[in-house]
Amino acid sequence: MAERKRDIRTYFNSLEQKLAKREVVSRSIEDIVNFPSTFGQCMYVMNFKTKSLTFQKGVKEMLGYDEHEFTFDLVTNYFHPDDEDILTRLIKATLVFASEHDVSREVAFFLTYRVRHKNGKYVKVMRQSTTFDLDEEGKIISNLSILSDISFLNTSDKVEWKFDAPGLDSEKFKKYVTKEYKGFFSDRESEIIQGLAKGRSSKELAKQFNLSKHTVDTHRRKILHKSRCKNTVELINFCKHNGLM
Repeated sequence: MAERKRDIRTYFNSLEQKLAKREVVSRSIEDIVNFPSTFGQCMYVMNFKTKSLTFQKGVKEMLGYDEHEFTFDLVTNYFHPDDEDILTRLIKATLVFASEHDVSREVAFFLTYRVRHKNGKYVKVMRQSTTFDLDEEGKIISNLSILSDISFLNTSDKVEWKFDAPGLDSEKFKKYVTKEYKGFFSDRESEIIQGLAKGRSSKELAKQFNLSKHTVDTHRRKILHKSRCKNTVELINFCKHNGLM
């Protein structure tokens, strides 16, 4: 986990340097100042060139943080520990894709995960993000995110995502996700997942890999925990959705 934190922070630092000399085609904050939001919603703009939040609204009411407390560093570090590994992989995949391809302002990236309220409790949120400022080549400089508290709707522990944009090559984007998931499962875990996808039982997998059934069952429990899945069906769907099979 500590390695993933270092990886995402290193990436943000490299992105900051990469964008340093880019000319920004700014969008007026007035476009969103009067954007309607309800109790249980907040919004903010993250600028990757300056590693800062250039706008925020409703954060105090929803998450308890004063404006000076709700910073770029906090927003990249207030995830539930069980969500963080998957979440940072997805965020990095999306930003790398957006920094290497022209993206429209109609792009929408949806994520569900848990964030830490100022009181220490965790809130399940859906985050909808879209590009805000672009450079002269149409590459992302900042994004606008709207957080909605969905705790009353969603009690699942799973991190879920959807990425959509006009003309999006979904297979090309999935390759970025798959790249970020490299090393998520060990070689043995990946072999077991492939076996499960073919309908093989723990007993059959144990025989195939010359392991005890207990060892295979232990691997299966670890795989489900790591992927935040409840059963094999969810696991196979998770792997397909993230390009892992």
